Amino acid sequence: MADFIARAVERLRQDPGFSRNRYFHALSSPEGKRALRIHRHLRSLERDLSAGAAATVARDAERVRLVLRGKRSSRTAWLTRAEFRLLCTSPIVRAALGDALLEADLP
Repeated sequence: MADFIARAVERLRQDPGFSRNRYFHALSSPEGKRALRIHRHLRSLERDLSAGAAATVARDAERVRLVLRGKRSSRTAWLTRAEFRLLCTSPIVRAALGDALLEADLP
């Protein structure tokens, strides 16, 4: 993941003042659009995990597979290692993954 994309995703996740509308020009580039898409994807995964979905984590070459199982559905998300590290910065995600995170031998 490019340095700009990683920094933009981090700021979108941590800084509530870093909005898409205020920084329209920076986030309208292809890299900015990718950062917004990654941010929305990670936010969606975080929402599902905080809602109580059971999760399993598996490492596959350069990617991480995250399988979420809810009451009526199952969701599989493929993340790069950098995206998974960004997802794990949230205390909600770390608490929800708990043992699955330790078993996968990831950060």
